[in-house]
Formats: sequence, C-alpha cells, structure tokens
Amino acid sequence: MGRRAIAFTEDSVSRAIRAVKKAGVEIRTVRVEPDGSVVINGEGELSEKDVADSARGYL
Repeated sequence: MGRRAIAFTEDSVSRAIRAVKKAGVEIRTVRVEPDGSVVINGEGELSEKDVADSARGYL
C-alpha cells in the first residue's frame, strides 16, 4: 500500500509566500512537492536566530 500525498490548498501556498516575504526574502521560485510540502527558494539575509526560530529549520 502506497502513501497518499498530502493535499495542499492555494491558501496554504499563499500563506507560505506571505510569511517568506514578511521575513524579507525575495522569492525566486515556488514549488509543491509530491508529499504536499511547499518549497520556496529566494534571496535574502537570514540570521541564525531566524532559522532556529522556524519550524524544523525551514521558514
């Protein structure tokens, strides 16, 4: 039996984009992985505290 992909919504992607922009990161690409996770690549300066405060090391 295979695992089902986690459903994602347009709202979850929008929330992730807003959070990244609020953190001061310029977004370059956005993709949704087969497991439902939203991956955002961008440019910007993040402090070690920013990364440590984020969930599982991701913003």
